[in-house]
Amino acid sequence: MRILSLDTSFSFFNFSIIEDGKVSLIHYLDTQKKTLENLPKVLSDLCIRVEEFDAFAVSVGVGYLTSLRIGVTFVKTTAYLLKKPVVSYENLHMLCRFTPIEDVRVPFLKVSTNLFYRVFDKDLSEVRIYRGENLEGTGISLKRFADSSPLEKNFLYPFFPFSAYGGLYAHEFLEKKPEGENLFEIEPLYLKPPV
Repeated sequence: MRILSLDTSFSFFNFSIIEDGKVSLIHYLDTQKKTLENLPKVLSDLCIRVEEFDAFAVSVGVGYLTSLRIGVTFVKTTAYLLKKPVVSYENLHMLCRFTPIEDVRVPFLKVSTNLFYRVFDKDLSEVRIYRGENLEGTGISLKRFADSSPLEKNFLYPFFPFSAYGGLYAHEFLEKKPEGENLFEIEPLYLKPPV
């Protein structure tokens, strides 16, 4: 099974190709151009044809809502037209799931002025916005967000390929549920009402 996994959570975007449960390509791009400018050109430059994939995976956040909506809409539309399954993933969940730490895990990401986090201690909490509460455990994030950490201990990645881990997650999901998720229920993660 070949899966194209896309993450457009932040100003950079990354996508990965998963083949039979293994990552065969990770592509990361951080430019001043918008995702809609980059994505079709990059796919074309790399000779990647969406119709050659068996399924798709897409990040639903947390992240910048405009870029997330672009990624989610691109994947949902492509999957709908090609009649292929889709699996969504949430990046804080991927940070928590794929970071091998024994301590209580607190993945966090900063989006604009908000710090979003989850806590994993036996169970994974819902996504929350940090409001100064006391958090214990090991923070997991990207180095670019190190100054925002509300924890004393941190595990910081220079780069975390959300699309690769999301694609691996999608592969596991599709082995159990080959039809994927309902396309019409996949939406970016909204925690605050629109202004």
